[in-house]
Amino acid sequence: MAKPKYQEIVDELIKELNRGRLNQGDRFYSEAEIKERFGVSSTTAVKVLNLLQSENWVTRIKGRGTFVAKENHRRVVYLTDLNMAKTQPEWTKVLSVELGDDPVVRKKMQLGDDDAYIVIQRLRMIGDQPVQYTINNINAAYLKQEWLQKLDAFVSVYQRIRDDSGLDPYKLPYAQRNLAGPVDAALVKQYFPQRPMNQTFIQQFRLTYLPFDRPGLLEYAVSYKLPEFWGLQTDSTYGFVGLDE
Repeated sequence: MAKPKYQEIVDELIKELNRGRLNQGDRFYSEAEIKERFGVSSTTAVKVLNLLQSENWVTRIKGRGTFVAKENHRRVVYLTDLNMAKTQPEWTKVLSVELGDDPVVRKKMQLGDDDAYIVIQRLRMIGDQPVQYTINNINAAYLKQEWLQKLDAFVSVYQRIRDDSGLDPYKLPYAQRNLAGPVDAALVKQYFPQRPMNQTFIQQFRLTYLPFDRPGLLEYAVSYKLPEFWGLQTDSTYGFVGLDE
């Protein structure tokens, strides 16, 4: 199915941004320049700019024009997760391990009708305080069924996968989004009872991919972290990774 013209233009302009033809904060193409360059109408040019803005590639400033967003996109960086527990003892409490049946999760993990996945719910504890609640949805093909009734076998989910399948999740490609904001009050009440209902959490959504010749994903994980126990350091290499490289 052919892409709409505005989407083709958006894809082309994103490739240019990834190649570094414009720097963060530089003036971007105007509506008139997009019309002239691609031979399209004002309506299409506006759609292009709106979509780029909605995906945070550009920033439109009233009375000044359109500029390349200052946020990083596909910049090559080194990431370091900071351990904010310092010297306090940490441990993991496994809450449940069970077969999953959520069609939304199945679709997210690209599973077939005959494929199964395992839902593992855990709390990361520092002393007696819960600081992180995580739901790991794991492709069942990479876990041995004999462990499903033994909660302690999933204290380290990635170690369990390594022992059962030989795959090392730490070495597989993944995509992760980090967002900050309040979450469902019921979740706070159940797992963080000493916290206010409007507590802000760092919410992480992670997809871990299998080697590319295998169907489906290995994992779809969702975590909720108390912000004072989360930190991330980025060190830029000042390079760009192009989508078509």
